[in-house]
Amino acid sequence: MKLRLLLIFIVSYILVSFGWLTYSLVNFSNKEYRLQVKVLQAGRQACVLRLIEKSKNDEFLSENAIHFKFKQAEIDADTTKMNAFLKGFNNGSYQATYLKAADEWKLDIDIREGELARLKSKLNNRVGLYSFQAILLTILVGVGVYGVFNSVQMIYRLNKQQNNFLLSVTHELKTPIAAMKLMLQTIRTRKLPDEKRNEMLDKAISNSDRLNELAENMLTAMQIENDNYTYGKEAFLITDMMERLVESYRMRTELSADIEQDIEVFGDRFILRISMNNLLENAIKYGNDEPLDVQLYTQDGFAVVEIKDQGIGIPESERKKIFKKFYRVGDEEVRETKGTGLGLFIVKETIEKHGGNIKVTKNNPRGSVFRVELPLYVKK
Repeated sequence: MKLRLLLIFIVSYILVSFGWLTYSLVNFSNKEYRLQVKVLQAGRQACVLRLIEKSKNDEFLSENAIHFKFKQAEIDADTTKMNAFLKGFNNGSYQATYLKAADEWKLDIDIREGELARLKSKLNNRVGLYSFQAILLTILVGVGVYGVFNSVQMIYRLNKQQNNFLLSVTHELKTPIAAMKLMLQTIRTRKLPDEKRNEMLDKAISNSDRLNELAENMLTAMQIENDNYTYGKEAFLITDMMERLVESYRMRTELSADIEQDIEVFGDRFILRISMNNLLENAIKYGNDEPLDVQLYTQDGFAVVEIKDQGIGIPESERKKIFKKFYRVGDEEVRETKGTGLGLFIVKETIEKHGGNIKVTKNNPRGSVFRVELPLYVKK
């Protein structure tokens, strides 16, 4: 919030500065234009006086001289010589106007046609240039500030994700390690019935599997991101994989399944099993202990896996973000559900590498539906 206010202040200051500078330059150009017009008008009077003076000194006389009435004076002048004088006076800013009426020639000196228009055009060009420069600089500064703001925001998000990841991994590691230690110490220090002892050993093994799954997810995610993971290539029955996963999860939650038989796909059996396992794990974590529904069927050349829960659901604004690495909805410091933010990242990367796609939609009346499509294996 403080950063945003600071950037707003900086942008406002820059805009005001550019606006004031542009206004000052435009105002200066207008004053210069008005001054140049006044100089031309004053120069016209000087030109008239100079022309009368030269005519009195007979500098404009020739065989072709004409008698002119000029202001309150009368002069004899050759128009060619007079035009030459006007052309050299003040860069040729003035011109003579000759008018014959009732056998009498009249002479007048005016500002040369187009001179005022040239000054006006020069003024407009300057104003346009200053305005363009102000707009361009404003855009460049705006883009720069926007880039800085986005970079800072990205660094902030990355730091927050890193902190969340460290918090979640610490929690994920400490919980099973503490449970395993407690159970093994209990087995070592107490005489327990075989049934109870085996139960505690099974729980210890389950926690070690949880640790192994965490390490597996982290290693796989790192290999996928660095393009170091080599995907296996084999045809296998995804039906068998989903049936085994469903049976293993039935021990943890109520689960209904409708699995079509003999569906075969081509790819990496290991990474696809991890992906489907991650989807089921997420459905349990966020399913509010409600029943899950798993479906496997074929449609339009794809094997379709749908996993439906009846949990808290995912806001529409978050549905694209949840597949980013380390991203988890909410704050890790107050989160109750476990996880590292790697599961859905692995799922998306894996499915897309196999030529499929994944999307998440709202389940009715509540919860989420994860739909995975994988191309069917076609025997050649």
